[in-house]
Amino acid sequence: MFSRFSFSAFATLTAVGALAAATTATTDPAVKLDHFVVSASPFQRNQTDLAQATSILTGTALSLRQQPSLGETLAGLPGISSTFFGPGASRPIIRGLGGDRIRILENGTGTIDASSVSPDHAVGVEPFLIDRIEVVRGPASLLYGSSAVGGVVNLLTHRIETEVPVRPISGLLEARAETATDEHAWGGIVNVAASLSGERAVVLHLDGFRRQTSDVKIPGYAKSAGIRAVETAAALAGGGPAPEFARGALPNSGVDSRGGAAGLSFVTTAGHLGFAYSGFDTFYGVPKEEDVKIDLRQRRLDLQGETTQAFGLFSGARVKVGAADYSHRELEDGTVGTTFSNRGYDARAELLHTDLGGLAGVWGVQAGRSRLEALGDEAFLPPSQTSSLALFAFEEFRVGAFTPQFGGRFETQEIDLRDGTDRARDDRMFSFSVGTVWNPAAGFVVGLSLTRTERAPNAQELYADGPHLGTGAFEIGDATLSRERSLGAELNVRRRIGFVTGEVSVFANKFSGYLHEAATGEVAVDRGGHVLIAPAAVLAGEETLDVYQFVSTDADFHGAEAEAILHLHDTAQHKLDLRIATDFTRAEDGRGRPLPRIPAMRHTVGVIWQQGPWSAGADWQFTRAQNRLAANEEPSAGYGLLGAHAAWRQERGDGAWEIFVRGSNLTNEEARPHTSFLKNSAPLPGRRVGAGVRWIF
Repeated sequence: MFSRFSFSAFATLTAVGALAAATTATTDPAVKLDHFVVSASPFQRNQTDLAQATSILTGTALSLRQQPSLGETLAGLPGISSTFFGPGASRPIIRGLGGDRIRILENGTGTIDASSVSPDHAVGVEPFLIDRIEVVRGPASLLYGSSAVGGVVNLLTHRIETEVPVRPISGLLEARAETATDEHAWGGIVNVAASLSGERAVVLHLDGFRRQTSDVKIPGYAKSAGIRAVETAAALAGGGPAPEFARGALPNSGVDSRGGAAGLSFVTTAGHLGFAYSGFDTFYGVPKEEDVKIDLRQRRLDLQGETTQAFGLFSGARVKVGAADYSHRELEDGTVGTTFSNRGYDARAELLHTDLGGLAGVWGVQAGRSRLEALGDEAFLPPSQTSSLALFAFEEFRVGAFTPQFGGRFETQEIDLRDGTDRARDDRMFSFSVGTVWNPAAGFVVGLSLTRTERAPNAQELYADGPHLGTGAFEIGDATLSRERSLGAELNVRRRIGFVTGEVSVFANKFSGYLHEAATGEVAVDRGGHVLIAPAAVLAGEETLDVYQFVSTDADFHGAEAEAILHLHDTAQHKLDLRIATDFTRAEDGRGRPLPRIPAMRHTVGVIWQQGPWSAGADWQFTRAQNRLAANEEPSAGYGLLGAHAAWRQERGDGAWEIFVRGSNLTNEEARPHTSFLKNSAPLPGRRVGAGVRWIF
């Protein structure tokens, strides 16, 4: 199955590999481009020492990329796209996989929201006060469950302190603004440590933020030329005037968000224990329907503890519990049409050992419960409760230059419908992973992994039956769907020192029983409370919704990501780097037909300069046209986005001042991502310039 590999991937691997190999003998000093990661392994590891591919955003890099939604904040990183549903809502897509195959975590536990149900539902965490984002590209089911077959996005907030502070008071204040959305955002964090002795402390954490935007400015028309032509022809054929189309701004795309948290932690040099209570509210428009807005509210309680003191066979233990009460109301002309709610928890406990017959690893248990309800006009899902329980183990050992890794996970999932019927579903799943990390020479790391995963269908895939106005679809589930099985392989080659540093990742994933939403080519219409489904030609002229059916098919995903950084000049005072990157994903069903909404190939070139407290850069990312289309899918044109940024950071005593500015889509190009349900009615924002100031103390 892995022999099916495109020439583009081979060329990428060969070119970047040859470039790195050609510079092996350089005597340039080491250039550290990597970070420590906590989301890809039971142990904190450097990015280059992992079998999986990872991306990290923190500090100035995160500030420059930050957007109101998580998907747009991450879009453009290697292998990562977005479901873009306007500025208010988007989830990340990793290597063509999204929805319930991407696990979004807050400090290691699930976000417990409704964002995986539909692309118009926002993630229950706002990026403004996130301290760090870690992305694992590729299967992470072993540690985080079957819904992580595509990858993991972990949002780290440090609302629960894990280390003894070095100062009694610390924090930050930040304010930012942007032109394309008339954005104004501000917020801050403060940590107060009492009984600070160098070995233990009690830490109080407080944070809060507010973000407001208006309708986003766009280049040209909101609707694509094709849609405008069809609607104009229909209006003229009916004897009416040509319709007026929105231009220059995307109607109903404003966002008003706020949130805050309070946490209390007891921290020692041997561990920590703490809790945090947080709230997040956002009110945003759904561009698909100009009179539909979403009023979202989430309240969350987190409890975390860890000890690094050895006991018995174990070198330490960790416990994490997250519980949330989530709801959002979908308003139509100010009237509540549908209310979604999700109440549940996600909990995990881990026992770590570092020397057990030469093995180091973790044994763990994870349990969760989610009670999802949809009430009102758009209640296309029956109320359901999903419960899960899992046992997992991960082990590794060292053999010369190799670090073999292996592990397994046994998981159960039970779905009980709360609609007065006896319908229920009980699945048992097993996943395993083997791999190794190899250090063939100084500065080089090779990671290889093979993962087999099972995923049970969720409540939406099984029981959806009704109109979903946010996506303009009538969704139909299938209660007979079987478990989805996948077998994935990944090879990573990294170079971390020398004139050229970078990474090449090649991956392939074969699915048996891949579950997805497929357009049937039919439409649905409401006839006095009775739904009629028929071919579009039969119901021409009526207000209809396209019909989507959840189906099961075999599928093959494969692709590659490559990034090379040429350190053109590197001294203690002055650095100049050239960055070149590319990524692509190919996805087909068992008959060789393309799957829907797969991201197009991208190429990026950029330059980064730094001298003393100053840094600046520019980048150009070109997304190619997507003409590999699923049934009833339209092609997407290619586009290029030009960006530039500058920042100044000055250390002052125990703190620092930081000022940054970022320009995006500076050529004001019309860009319609193929991954978006709204590509024909909502382009990406036009030319925009954002700036901010941050005081870290």
